[in-house]
Amino acid sequence: MKNLKYIFVVLIALISHNGHSFGGIDVPKLPGLPGGLGGGGIDVDALTGKQSQLVRSMSAALLNLTEAQSKFLEALGEKEAAIASLMYVEALKKGEAIGKDDLEKALAQTKKSQAIIEKKILEQKVLDAKSKVIFAKGLPPYGKGVSGLVSTGFQAQQTVSSIGSNPNPFIISKIGSLFFIAKSTPSAISLFSSSTGTMMDFANKNEIDTKPLEEAKDAMGD
Repeated sequence: MKNLKYIFVVLIALISHNGHSFGGIDVPKLPGLPGGLGGGGIDVDALTGKQSQLVRSMSAALLNLTEAQSKFLEALGEKEAAIASLMYVEALKKGEAIGKDDLEKALAQTKKSQAIIEKKILEQKVLDAKSKVIFAKGLPPYGKGVSGLVSTGFQAQQTVSSIGSNPNPFIISKIGSLFFIAKSTPSAISLFSSSTGTMMDFANKNEIDTKPLEEAKDAMGD
Protein backbone atom coordinates (compact mmCIF):
# COMPACT_ATOMS: atom_id res chain seq x y z
CA MET A 1 0.00 0.00 0.00
CA LYS A 2 2.91 2.39 0.66
CA ASN A 3 4.06 1.86 -2.94
CA LEU A 4 0.54 2.49 -4.20
CA LYS A 5 0.43 5.77 -2.29
CA TYR A 6 3.82 6.81 -3.70
CA ILE A 7 2.80 6.06 -7.29
CA PHE A 8 -0.50 7.89 -6.78
CA VAL A 9 1.30 11.02 -5.49
CA VAL A 10 3.74 10.95 -8.41
CA LEU A 11 0.91 10.73 -10.92
CA ILE A 12 -0.86 13.65 -9.25
CA ALA A 13 2.34 15.69 -9.48
CA LEU A 14 2.73 14.89 -13.17
CA ILE A 15 -0.78 16.07 -13.94
CA SER A 16 -0.40 19.19 -11.78
CA HIS A 17 2.87 20.37 -13.31
CA ASN A 18 3.11 19.04 -16.87
CA GLY A 19 -0.21 19.88 -18.41
CA HIS A 20 -2.51 22.48 -19.84
CA SER A 21 -6.19 23.13 -19.25
CA PHE A 22 -9.23 22.08 -21.25
CA GLY A 23 -12.63 23.16 -19.96
CA GLY A 24 -11.20 23.80 -16.50
CA ILE A 25 -9.67 20.31 -16.30
CA ASP A 26 -5.91 19.84 -16.31
CA VAL A 27 -4.79 17.69 -19.20
CA PRO A 28 -1.35 16.08 -19.06
CA LYS A 29 1.29 17.03 -21.57
CA LEU A 30 3.53 14.02 -21.27
CA PRO A 31 5.59 11.99 -23.66
CA GLY A 32 3.37 9.07 -24.50
CA LEU A 33 2.11 6.85 -27.23
CA PRO A 34 2.64 8.02 -30.83
CA GLY A 35 -0.13 9.89 -32.58
CA GLY A 36 -1.65 11.50 -29.52
CA LEU A 37 -5.26 11.14 -28.53
CA GLY A 38 -7.27 9.97 -31.48
CA GLY A 39 -4.12 9.13 -33.44
CA GLY A 40 -2.76 5.76 -34.38
CA GLY A 41 -1.31 5.12 -30.96
CA ILE A 42 -4.54 5.49 -28.96
CA ASP A 43 -7.53 3.16 -28.93
CA VAL A 44 -10.37 5.64 -28.34
CA ASP A 45 -12.95 2.90 -27.88
CA ALA A 46 -10.80 1.35 -25.16
CA LEU A 47 -10.42 4.77 -23.56
CA THR A 48 -14.15 5.45 -23.47
CA GLY A 49 -14.70 1.91 -22.20
CA LYS A 50 -12.26 2.60 -19.37
CA GLN A 51 -14.14 5.80 -18.61
CA SER A 52 -17.41 3.85 -18.30
CA GLN A 53 -15.75 1.40 -15.92
CA LEU A 54 -14.35 4.18 -13.75
CA VAL A 55 -17.63 6.10 -13.68
CA ARG A 56 -19.32 2.94 -12.38
CA SER A 57 -16.54 2.49 -9.83
CA MET A 58 -16.70 6.13 -8.73
CA SER A 59 -20.49 5.95 -8.42
CA ALA A 60 -20.25 2.81 -6.29
CA ALA A 61 -17.62 4.40 -4.03
CA LEU A 62 -19.70 7.56 -3.55
CA LEU A 63 -22.83 5.50 -2.97
CA ASN A 64 -21.12 3.58 -0.17
CA LEU A 65 -19.78 6.80 1.33
CA THR A 66 -23.16 8.53 1.09
CA GLU A 67 -24.98 5.67 2.81
CA ALA A 68 -22.29 5.54 5.51
CA GLN A 69 -22.38 9.27 6.09
CA SER A 70 -26.15 9.26 6.46
CA LYS A 71 -25.71 6.83 9.37
CA PHE A 72 -22.95 8.89 10.97
CA LEU A 73 -24.97 12.10 10.65
CA GLU A 74 -28.06 10.45 12.11
CA ALA A 75 -26.06 9.09 15.04
CA LEU A 76 -24.58 12.54 15.66
CA GLY A 77 -27.99 14.23 15.69
CA GLU A 78 -27.69 15.86 12.25
CA LYS A 79 -30.90 14.47 10.75
CA GLU A 80 -31.38 17.20 8.13
CA ALA A 81 -27.82 16.74 6.88
CA ALA A 82 -28.44 12.98 6.77
CA ILE A 83 -31.47 13.51 4.54
CA ALA A 84 -29.53 15.90 2.29
CA SER A 85 -26.82 13.28 1.93
CA LEU A 86 -29.29 10.63 0.85
CA MET A 87 -30.71 12.85 -1.90
CA TYR A 88 -27.92 11.69 -4.19
CA VAL A 89 -28.40 7.96 -3.66
CA GLU A 90 -30.84 7.40 -6.54
CA ALA A 91 -28.61 9.24 -9.01
CA LEU A 92 -25.58 7.26 -7.90
CA LYS A 93 -27.44 3.98 -8.33
CA LYS A 94 -27.53 4.68 -12.08
CA GLY A 95 -23.87 3.69 -12.18
CA GLU A 96 -22.41 4.14 -15.66
CA ALA A 97 -25.40 6.25 -16.75
CA ILE A 98 -24.71 9.03 -14.24
CA GLY A 99 -23.56 12.29 -15.83
CA LYS A 100 -20.40 14.20 -14.94
CA ASP A 101 -22.44 17.00 -13.37
CA ASP A 102 -24.26 14.55 -11.10
CA LEU A 103 -20.97 12.90 -10.21
CA GLU A 104 -19.46 16.28 -9.38
CA LYS A 105 -22.42 17.30 -7.22
CA ALA A 106 -22.41 13.97 -5.39
CA LEU A 107 -18.68 14.25 -4.65
CA ALA A 108 -19.11 17.82 -3.41
CA GLN A 109 -21.95 16.70 -1.11
CA THR A 110 -19.85 13.81 0.18
CA LYS A 111 -17.01 16.17 1.08
CA LYS A 112 -19.46 18.58 2.72
CA SER A 113 -21.04 15.77 4.76
CA GLN A 114 -17.64 14.53 5.91
CA ALA A 115 -16.69 18.02 7.11
CA ILE A 116 -19.90 18.17 9.17
CA ILE A 117 -19.22 14.70 10.61
CA GLU A 118 -15.68 15.61 11.64
CA LYS A 119 -16.86 18.85 13.27
CA LYS A 120 -19.59 17.04 15.22
CA ILE A 121 -17.21 14.30 16.32
CA LEU A 122 -14.85 16.87 17.79
CA GLU A 123 -17.76 18.50 19.64
CA GLN A 124 -19.54 15.35 20.78
CA LYS A 125 -17.16 12.98 22.54
CA VAL A 126 -19.60 10.26 23.66
CA LEU A 127 -22.64 8.64 22.01
CA ASP A 128 -25.55 7.00 23.77
CA ALA A 129 -26.15 3.28 23.26
CA LYS A 130 -28.66 3.71 20.41
CA SER A 131 -26.47 6.19 18.56
CA LYS A 132 -23.47 3.87 18.87
CA VAL A 133 -25.38 1.14 17.03
CA ILE A 134 -26.37 3.54 14.24
CA PHE A 135 -22.84 4.92 13.92
CA ALA A 136 -21.36 1.41 13.78
CA LYS A 137 -23.67 0.51 10.86
CA GLY A 138 -22.01 3.20 8.78
CA LEU A 139 -18.47 1.90 9.20
CA PRO A 140 -18.49 -1.06 6.74
CA PRO A 141 -19.79 0.98 3.77
CA TYR A 142 -17.43 3.79 4.76
CA GLY A 143 -14.44 1.45 4.51
CA LYS A 144 -15.63 0.15 1.13
CA GLY A 145 -16.29 3.68 -0.11
CA VAL A 146 -12.86 5.02 0.78
CA SER A 147 -11.11 1.96 -0.68
CA GLY A 148 -13.16 2.30 -3.87
CA LEU A 149 -12.37 6.00 -4.15
CA VAL A 150 -8.61 5.36 -3.83
CA SER A 151 -8.67 2.55 -6.40
CA THR A 152 -10.77 4.55 -8.86
CA GLY A 153 -8.60 7.64 -8.53
CA PHE A 154 -5.41 5.64 -9.03
CA GLN A 155 -6.74 3.97 -12.18
CA ALA A 156 -7.97 7.30 -13.56
CA GLN A 157 -4.54 8.86 -12.99
CA GLN A 158 -2.84 5.96 -14.75
CA THR A 159 -5.19 6.22 -17.73
CA VAL A 160 -4.86 9.99 -18.08
CA SER A 161 -1.06 9.85 -17.82
CA SER A 162 -0.96 7.37 -20.72
CA ILE A 163 -2.79 9.58 -23.21
CA GLY A 164 0.23 11.52 -24.39
CA SER A 165 0.90 15.08 -25.56
CA ASN A 166 -1.32 17.41 -27.62
CA PRO A 167 -4.59 15.54 -27.16
CA ASN A 168 -7.45 16.28 -29.54
CA PRO A 169 -10.01 18.55 -27.80
CA PHE A 170 -12.94 16.84 -29.51
CA ILE A 171 -11.92 13.47 -28.14
CA ILE A 172 -11.20 14.99 -24.73
CA SER A 173 -14.79 16.24 -24.67
CA LYS A 174 -15.91 12.61 -24.94
CA ILE A 175 -13.99 11.59 -21.84
CA GLY A 176 -14.74 14.54 -19.58
CA SER A 177 -15.83 12.26 -16.76
CA LEU A 178 -12.48 10.46 -16.85
CA PHE A 179 -10.56 13.74 -16.54
CA PHE A 180 -12.92 14.88 -13.78
CA ILE A 181 -12.24 11.73 -11.75
CA ALA A 182 -8.49 12.04 -12.25
CA LYS A 183 -8.51 15.70 -11.20
CA SER A 184 -10.96 15.54 -8.29
CA THR A 185 -10.05 12.39 -6.37
CA PRO A 186 -6.74 13.59 -4.83
CA SER A 187 -8.37 16.34 -2.72
CA ALA A 188 -11.17 13.98 -1.66
CA ILE A 189 -8.69 11.30 -0.61
CA SER A 190 -6.71 13.89 1.34
CA LEU A 191 -9.88 14.88 3.21
CA PHE A 192 -10.78 11.29 4.05
CA SER A 193 -7.21 10.50 5.07
CA SER A 194 -7.35 13.21 7.72
CA SER A 195 -10.92 12.55 8.78
CA THR A 196 -10.54 8.78 9.12
CA GLY A 197 -7.98 9.23 11.87
CA THR A 198 -10.36 11.50 13.76
CA MET A 199 -13.15 8.97 13.35
CA MET A 200 -10.95 6.15 14.58
CA ASP A 201 -10.15 8.02 17.80
CA PHE A 202 -13.86 8.71 18.25
CA ALA A 203 -14.83 5.07 17.64
CA ASN A 204 -12.23 3.85 20.11
CA LYS A 205 -13.52 6.21 22.80
CA ASN A 206 -17.03 4.89 22.19
CA GLU A 207 -15.91 1.25 22.12
CA ILE A 208 -16.99 0.78 18.51
CA ASP A 209 -15.17 -1.76 16.29
CA THR A 210 -12.64 0.18 14.17
CA LYS A 211 -11.73 -2.60 11.71
CA PRO A 212 -13.49 -0.93 8.72
CA LEU A 213 -11.66 2.31 9.52
CA GLU A 214 -8.35 0.50 9.69
CA GLU A 215 -9.07 -0.99 6.25
CA ALA A 216 -9.82 2.49 4.94
CA LYS A 217 -6.50 3.79 6.30
CA ASP A 218 -4.68 0.85 4.73
CA ALA A 219 -6.28 1.63 1.36
CA MET A 220 -4.98 5.18 1.58
CA GLY A 221 -1.51 3.99 2.54
CA ASP A 222 -1.68 5.63 5.99
